[in-house]
Amino acid sequence: MTSENAILTEIKHMRTDFSKFDQRLSSIEEAVKVMAVQSNQIQTLDRDVTALWKIKDNCIDSMTKIKTFQAGCPREQLEKMREYQKEALKQQWTAIKWLAGMMIAGFGVVCTMIRMIGG
Repeated sequence: MTSENAILTEIKHMRTDFSKFDQRLSSIEEAVKVMAVQSNQIQTLDRDVTALWKIKDNCIDSMTKIKTFQAGCPREQLEKMREYQKEALKQQWTAIKWLAGMMIAGFGVVCTMIRMIGG
């Protein structure tokens, strides 16, 4: 083998090695692209989770305000008012029923008198 043949053989081996390196770099490039997409997705999810925590924190503040308001609410007085309103409504319906009965009875009396006068 001459030195030129040895150099050519070495160049062929180098080309094969470069081809292998090129393939490896391509696969590394694809992996980096996938990682970039995943990183972007992770960042988006992280922002979404942060936004959800802020919403939850705002809800906690609102719930605390509601609980504080309810704690100062006069429950016993409201319960008495509710019972009074139930009783008043019951009495009103009793009066409405009695008046409706009286109207029907009065209408019956008037019809009977009309028959007696007319007939």
